[in-house]
Amino acid sequence: MESRKIIKLALSALGISIIIGYSYFVLEDFIRGPRIEITSPETGFSTTTPLIVISGRAIHTSVFTLNDASTTLDLKGNFSESLLLADRYNIINLKAEDRYHRVVEKRIEIVFLPTMGPKQKIGTSTPQVESSSDMSATTSSAETLP
Repeated sequence: MESRKIIKLALSALGISIIIGYSYFVLEDFIRGPRIEITSPETGFSTTTPLIVISGRAIHTSVFTLNDASTTLDLKGNFSESLLLADRYNIINLKAEDRYHRVVEKRIEIVFLPTMGPKQKIGTSTPQVESSSDMSATTSSAETLP
């Protein structure tokens, strides 16, 4: 009689464990909420090119925005967007919202360092004028043409 109670208790515990495990598996999306994984670029990135590509993955999201503009995701939740940076310091905000209206935000800070052209010396920008003897030779030959 005692062995029957032990078997019933063991099967009940096993059944409850299976139900709890399956419930967690089904409700994992709800428990964890939306997530954003950024593959490139990392925050603190600095570049000399004004055009960058931001790519990553949004998990368990129904609405995804990049700088408050709606962005499309593929079927696996991957995104890739090109952005034109302003001079110096740039902040890029990523926002994901799931169907339960839970929101997660990520922020990327990027520094754009524009390259300067060739160095110019101050005061040498005036062009050199040819000597007057060269000017008279060119003007006299131009006058003889019909």
